[in-house]
Amino acid sequence: MRDIYYHEILVSYKKGKSFIKDETWAVSKYTTPMDIMKHDSKTMNRLRNKYYSSTYKSHKQVMIIKINSSKVVGTPSLV
Repeated sequence: MRDIYYHEILVSYKKGKSFIKDETWAVSKYTTPMDIMKHDSKTMNRLRNKYYSSTYKSHKQVMIIKINSSKVVGTPSLV
């Protein structure tokens, strides 16, 4: 069982021909940017919806560059 973390993250997304960086948050049980991007589809969908409108037609590129800080917010319970 894994702990649940609140992360302050640095995100890069593409609009037009330029890449834009932004700081935001994520809640996940994964602790590295690559693991979050690979395995946590709920977090990645939330980030895509945050940075791109529903009518955006092009490819939605969101990358987590860095985790600035992490905090344990929960542990899974055995029920």
